[in-house]
Amino acid sequence: MLKILSSNKLASYIILVAITVIIIATFVFWGIGPKDKPQEAVVAQINNEKIYIEEFWRTYDNEYKRISETGAKKEDIEKLKLKDRVLNLLVDRAVLLIAAKKGEIAVTENELQDAITNTTYFQRNGVFDREVYTRALRLNRMTPQSFENMLREDLIINKMTRLVGETAELSQEEVKVLDSIGGGNQEQLLEVFRSNKTNLAVKAYVEGFKRQLDIKINRDIIS
Repeated sequence: MLKILSSNKLASYIILVAITVIIIATFVFWGIGPKDKPQEAVVAQINNEKIYIEEFWRTYDNEYKRISETGAKKEDIEKLKLKDRVLNLLVDRAVLLIAAKKGEIAVTENELQDAITNTTYFQRNGVFDREVYTRALRLNRMTPQSFENMLREDLIINKMTRLVGETAELSQEEVKVLDSIGGGNQEQLLEVFRSNKTNLAVKAYVEGFKRQLDIKINRDIIS
């Protein structure tokens, strides 16, 4: 892992838009679809990893719905260039998974099971309920295998994000600036600073790692 990080220097800070840290409790909004029935149409290919059209449109629909629920109007959403944003998200996700595989970053069966059983969405009266779990998957048109494969990838990406984020600690000057700010909200500001630096570091890392990969994009099929 250290070899990977050292080969991709965090040369610049680019505002992270495409990469988000997946939180388990937001299951209902997950848009990365099952891969047990891949479609022939390929939106993008990163080395041997393919992003299929079905996966793209499912992610797009969920992201459009999420933004709409914040009160954004159709014309405002159109200004976001959502198709490009979703495509970048999926490509960056694939890049992180390839980097994790190269760095031998994995998720154990125990970690996977803990993530499932501790998800409130799958619980009844505070306890994991298999019937609730299987019903939730059916409602989202997912099989347990496809969901667990997707969740495993999410957990791996979380690990990668944390590892890269560890290289983005606040400098002494930044800490002094925070200390000089009054109002009693230094802790909240510190978390915001750290989150922003982590996002920037991850984005820079992904952009650097992309230079090692063969990436092919087929934008015509989503235009």
